[in-house]
Amino acid sequence: MKVTIDDQLFDTIPGLCVGVVALRAADNRGLNMEAEAFRRRCCTETNLLLKMNPAMADAEVKRYQDAMDHVGQGGHMTALEATFKEYKKDLGISEKEEAAASTDLEILSMPKKANLDELAGSDVLPRTNPIMDMLKSGMLKFHVDIHGYDMGDRQTPLAIVKTGDTIQVTLGDQVCTSHWLSEKGTAGQITEKSEDVLILITGFAPNRKKVTAARNELARRMKSAFDRAVEVGWMEANTHEFTTDI
Repeated sequence: MKVTIDDQLFDTIPGLCVGVVALRAADNRGLNMEAEAFRRRCCTETNLLLKMNPAMADAEVKRYQDAMDHVGQGGHMTALEATFKEYKKDLGISEKEEAAASTDLEILSMPKKANLDELAGSDVLPRTNPIMDMLKSGMLKFHVDIHGYDMGDRQTPLAIVKTGDTIQVTLGDQVCTSHWLSEKGTAGQITEKSEDVLILITGFAPNRKKVTAARNELARRMKSAFDRAVEVGWMEANTHEFTTDI
């Protein structure tokens, strides 16, 4: 499996970095207990943090939107923004609560009460399939953009290319995502039938450590959850291509 990124992106966005996780021969059908445990754990943590600070991910969401604007892809919601927007809506956090959110943590004389649903949060992030559940959970936990692609026969390369005024993610002659970090995609979608997958975690100089942490944790958890070969990679200014050995 191979992925390449257009040189122009690294020239246009100094500090751009992409962590890669390659997963081979996974069984993505049905319920995967380790993937489900990770989903629930991330939901529980996110629920509690959002209750304290509904705007906790706003700075990172804006960072990705600014990057999209910078390369002429403004007006298209990023996957990170879409994930948090949908999550907060399902959690019942209103725009009024977000607007009133303070950046200062409240010091409590007594613990706030929370019901079991708020603490567990098991149904706030709807299940799709094990791999996608883990990717969305990773976005909730690390506040970084994570995209996954079904690599099919593993022979067709994935590419992020600049074509005119548009930056697309393509799989051969098929378009996966029309506007780079957008949440909408067509080809390469991960379904229950997906087995060989490339995961791209995109970031920039200020959140580089988060990208690394997300890549490493997803690789470790996927290797354990699916009991299959996993490989990691890294692309930045001097490395615009990654080819797996698995």
